[in-house]
Amino acid sequence: MTETETSVDSAARTSSAGSGRTLWHVLGRMPRGFAAVMRYFVAPRWWVEILVLGALYGIYSMIRNMADGDVGIAFRNGRDILAWEDEFGLAFERWLNEFVNDTPPVAALSALEYASLHFIVTPGVLIWLFVAHRHRYRLMSSVLVLTTGFALVGFYSMPTAPPRMLADERFVDIMAKTGSWGWWPESGAPGSDAVSNQFAAMPSLHCAWAAWCGIMLVHFGRRHWVRVLGCLYPFTTFFVVMGTGNHYLLDVVAGLATLAAGAAAAYGLRYLWRRYLDSPLSGMSWQELSGDAKRATPES
Repeated sequence: MTETETSVDSAARTSSAGSGRTLWHVLGRMPRGFAAVMRYFVAPRWWVEILVLGALYGIYSMIRNMADGDVGIAFRNGRDILAWEDEFGLAFERWLNEFVNDTPPVAALSALEYASLHFIVTPGVLIWLFVAHRHRYRLMSSVLVLTTGFALVGFYSMPTAPPRMLADERFVDIMAKTGSWGWWPESGAPGSDAVSNQFAAMPSLHCAWAAWCGIMLVHFGRRHWVRVLGCLYPFTTFFVVMGTGNHYLLDVVAGLATLAAGAAAAYGLRYLWRRYLDSPLSGMSWQELSGDAKRATPES
């Protein structure tokens, strides 16, 4: 190698190191104690996950049910959404709700699905990921948590009366209609009236969580029938939330957009975290933190 080439190569390495320090100097070197804690918790542990997810769900429920907003604004938002959909011929929830109402077996199954699977399938998929795909659990669960956080912003900024509350638009509240034999309240809310915010409709978290579950089952499922259920579950949920009069089509679309935003945020944060760990200032690498380097080292 010539002297000129050596100088250029040295300058490039210096520039790269300087760039890394410029990007991460505000974070500084990771304290040794913090690094040890991160090394312990980077691998999912069942008791930690129960505590963290339980606390997060409690906070979510509290904030979600505080975000009632003004009733007049909620009804105006609902009518504006419906008017926009009508203008472009997108109010699919109208004929879906009419079909479900006119078909009692479908109404019964839809009410059962709406009141139960949302609270069974999502925790079930989380547990399945933790047990069977633990190496992907942390990132995938972060997508769900961030999606839920983004949805709370929507509940606060745009309280929305669901279609079932617009009786003058000829919507029928299927949950209220079936509430006489179901365990859900006859008010039509999917949960207890004491803890349910009926204006938390935009975006549809039902649909965002269902789509997340479907993607997990399709992507990580090894059996064909598991992947088939993963494909079907989100679409049955889309049908049910509109057919029962609980969501507009735009709520469903917004729910999917919220999931996409949650995924982008989770992957982006992971990228930045790994960039920091790989910088000269962190004092350790991503492989060292996760224990991959130790596992990759052959035993002597």
